[in-house]
Amino acid sequence: MPTVFIKLAFNDKVLCEKSFHNIYLNGVPVGFNLGINLNYYRGLHVSCIEKIEVKVDGEILPEQLYLFFINGKKFSINQLKDLYAEFWGIKQTANLEIYNNGLPEGEHEIELTLHFRSPYMKFAPRIYGTIDSSSWKKMTLISNKEEVQI
Repeated sequence: MPTVFIKLAFNDKVLCEKSFHNIYLNGVPVGFNLGINLNYYRGLHVSCIEKIEVKVDGEILPEQLYLFFINGKKFSINQLKDLYAEFWGIKQTANLEIYNNGLPEGEHEIELTLHFRSPYMKFAPRIYGTIDSSSWKKMTLISNKEEVQI
């Protein structure tokens, strides 16, 4: 049986603290931004993402609220499986914009579940090694009242 999950030891690099801020529209918080990096030694196509989920202070946020922002483009989570042409490099920070009316300023417990299949580890037809790029971190929401185009 192939390895189901591989986890590398770069958890502290996955969640990007400098990208953790609220998103404002007309001066009102409409959501927040979470910068994420891969916990892997190679880049991958965005279509390889199998699962992405965010918990804030123990509460799971529904994926319908997420927009995945990479290469200057924004995508819903449902679109990711079809993004064969979008590549996520290992030194590239992707952003999750989560439209939940924002978060209060201060410290929050962020838990990201991020699983993707590795196209380089094919064991049989449609059976791939899976990489667990999940991470957990206490992060402080930075004050940023900059308007963002939605």
